[in-house]
Amino acid sequence: MMNKMKSILGMVTVFTISMASAQVKTSDGEVIAGSPYTDDKYKDGVIYYGTDKNQAAPIRYNAYQDLIEYQQNGKALVLDANPGIKKVIVGGETFVPLPNSDSKKLRYFAVLDSGKMTLYSKKNIVFQPFKRGGKLDGSDQPAEFQKKPDTYYYQLGDGELKEIDNIKSLISSLPDKQDELSQYVKKEKISAKKEKDLMEFVKYYNSL
Repeated sequence: MMNKMKSILGMVTVFTISMASAQVKTSDGEVIAGSPYTDDKYKDGVIYYGTDKNQAAPIRYNAYQDLIEYQQNGKALVLDANPGIKKVIVGGETFVPLPNSDSKKLRYFAVLDSGKMTLYSKKNIVFQPFKRGGKLDGSDQPAEFQKKPDTYYYQLGDGELKEIDNIKSLISSLPDKQDELSQYVKKEKISAKKEKDLMEFVKYYNSL
């Protein structure tokens, strides 16, 4: 397997991460606000490899670096998205490694619904560096991790992963049931910006 057997401490040159508190600091010791994780706490999870092998472990997802972090024999290890991984279950979420739509590099995507169409979300956390006088009142902007809205993608069967820009373009890209889908979207006021709406749309399409 292509596991990256690293300690989380010092795994990035500019940050250090405290395993006890998930607190992140710069190389100068400054505490960075926010978090690179979707959830700081480890959750019971399972890593499913491309073979029939699987591994239960406490797991959390580092969305900023797009890494699965897990504990094994008291050590904190990381697992990048690679072809040897089939899926990773973290609590109630399932992550799968897929090629990004604009590159062949594998990234972790969360599965929201599956069928003839599968809906995915990409968790987005960015790092905002310290900026002197960066706030509107002229005070300094501290370094922080910021959660951004998820990006949504869909896939038909084993086809190409495609980003969802809006509902109209999504419907026009589908090979069938466009009239029914247009009527459904109009009736239910479906928005591509709302995860719940997209999940309802995909469930409806998969039921046709």
